[in-house]
Amino acid sequence: MPDAHKQELAAFATEKRLRGKGPLCVALVVTQHAKRMGLPLDPDKLLTESGGQVLGLGKGAVQAVLKRHGITRVLADEGGRTSRGSLKNMREYVAFLNKLNSKGDVDLEAIEKFWIERVREFFASKPFKIKLDAARSLRMVVRDVVAQAVERQKTAPGMYYSGAVLQHLVGAKLDCALGEGSVEHNSFSTADAPGSRAGDFLIGDAAVHVTTSPGEAVIEKCR
Repeated sequence: MPDAHKQELAAFATEKRLRGKGPLCVALVVTQHAKRMGLPLDPDKLLTESGGQVLGLGKGAVQAVLKRHGITRVLADEGGRTSRGSLKNMREYVAFLNKLNSKGDVDLEAIEKFWIERVREFFASKPFKIKLDAARSLRMVVRDVVAQAVERQKTAPGMYYSGAVLQHLVGAKLDCALGEGSVEHNSFSTADAPGSRAGDFLIGDAAVHVTTSPGEAVIEKCR
């Protein structure tokens, strides 16, 4: 049941503001403890010997979970170990899981997938970075931005960030060259066919089609 507990989880995450990388690390690691130990969990058994940190919380444990879901980006270098409030988040999340368990069977796989989706959203919300360096050519700057889009694409199956970034860059260049408003801009997610457009940008009788996979089929669309 992929959507099991989704409503309760969403309400809990919103109420406790579990959106940052630290809280997400805690949620992922505690979910692994629940899968290994079973429910209900004893929060006191999820503490390190010193009692100052969440047991098992660290970069390695978090990245191992993300890797199973095809995510290679690092969520947190310390894996949430140094995040303030980790102990509080752990206890509140354990209480939430135990309450769910008291109502019936808990689908921990579905719960893990819920947090994985929150991680994907966290990564997707981060802006791309442009490194301004007089020693670097404009081509290198553009390549760097596109490379970031390609990397982000790997963590979000079905999303095509690289194509969207390229279309925005081409559109900006056309505005600079021809004057703002000279070329109509269309949504990246809008297909050409429904609007009978020959390409992404139309300049007189010329069609400009932006793609990361140039080929014969694309060229035919621009005729």
